Amino acid sequence: MRRRALLAAIAASWLAACASTPPQASRQGKFSAADVFAVEPAVLRAAVLTDPRVLIQTVVIELRVPAQDEHFVIRLQQPATPDPRLPPAPAGRAWQAFALSPDGVTTLVTVRRLLASRDVEPGGVAVAVVAQPALVPADLLAALPLRIEMLVDNRDGWFTQADGTLDLRR
Repeated sequence: MRRRALLAAIAASWLAACASTPPQASRQGKFSAADVFAVEPAVLRAAVLTDPRVLIQTVVIELRVPAQDEHFVIRLQQPATPDPRLPPAPAGRAWQAFALSPDGVTTLVTVRRLLASRDVEPGGVAVAVVAQPALVPADLLAALPLRIEMLVDNRDGWFTQADGTLDLRR
């Protein structure tokens, strides 16, 4: 049962980007290709607000370059301390924060260089950000609450990337 829940969670996590609402924090818009080119790797963070029984494995930034039929994945999987600028977690929810690991920093820098060397403009890159749960209790499979916040610039603070409820039974 846990294996099925894990597989369903991983598959459904890719749908998280589709279950988003408009940003509610100071920064407008979603994480973009321009952010990929500009972000300081040491600043980049993702925070996931969900039921504290859910174990989030990683937050993935997926980049697609349709014109060149390419796909890149940058993983934020280094656990980090939740930022005090995040809103307080409501009852029954907890923040899990992630940063780039050393390998993630290398991947980010390599992808940036590769895209720049191919003269790929930020507007030509589609970006999705999703959380990948590693463990989801059975009672949450039908309605997993999930909110993803991104930090790409300390001056602008956190902004909402996705906010909704996932049905992992599909």
